[in-house]
Amino acid sequence: MKPAAFEEKEYEASLYKQLESGNPNVWSPGQVFEAHLGFDHAALVQNPRFWQLIGRTAPVGAFLNRYDWGGIWRHRSRRPMPNFRLNLFLQAKRPGYYKRTPRHIRAKGMNGPSWCFGVDADQQSALERVSKRLGNKVAMVYASPAFHTASQLYAHIKMGTIIDNSTFPEIRQLKGHSKWFYNCAGGNGIANAEPQYSEGRSLYEIIRALRQQQSSDFEIDATREMLNLSNTVVEALEDRELHDNPRVALFLQEVRVIDRELSQFEQIGQPVRALLRMSAFTQFFNLEWYTIK
Repeated sequence: MKPAAFEEKEYEASLYKQLESGNPNVWSPGQVFEAHLGFDHAALVQNPRFWQLIGRTAPVGAFLNRYDWGGIWRHRSRRPMPNFRLNLFLQAKRPGYYKRTPRHIRAKGMNGPSWCFGVDADQQSALERVSKRLGNKVAMVYASPAFHTASQLYAHIKMGTIIDNSTFPEIRQLKGHSKWFYNCAGGNGIANAEPQYSEGRSLYEIIRALRQQQSSDFEIDATREMLNLSNTVVEALEDRELHDNPRVALFLQEVRVIDRELSQFEQIGQPVRALLRMSAFTQFFNLEWYTIK
């Protein structure tokens, strides 16, 4: 097996940019929610003389200096929180290339060249439970390119065709497996353990199906959806069967730290707590989070 000629970060950065720009129903909640909740990166100067010199009053809020934002002042926003009901979690994978597909995979009907990526067992088992608990409100998907040379990567970046030339197996397809073999873009492939061919969907088909499953006959409460999402993730990962999972242990430890630190600031509400929990979830499980409207 020959590793792809580019790094995982090179692929995923362009994948996410093309997803955000190419589908009007998908958006990244980080910056949008930060703006709504009043996270201000430019207001971190604490010396009162600075604010006196420019004739302004220092912003009022809480200074949280240990999270991904590098330090946050929190103040209220009158804008409504953007509505959402559905969630998409992606994890990009760097594949290896087989000029000749391994024999046990060929026996299942996949001939010629192919690609393959490995699955982290601890991460897989945890995400399976989160996905099951959230049901039809979430899609959890791996993403990996159906190409392996640097020139192919740059060509797809230029043409905006990375999504059309990637595989997107869903978490549930790899339950009990350690590898995913594929020889084309989309969602078809073979999971390795007791190999069996699996038919899957493209990323846009997954998004479209998720939206079609949802009823629009009730009003969306964005704050409630955010709280339910974060609570469900934490509850799913508190499952007794995950007690020896190192990723889960680190995540739940971070949740306790978040809860303890935010308890010191009365002005910080539950949506901020929920967003910080989701930020920790994506960090420890190496996920990219999108919401779908």
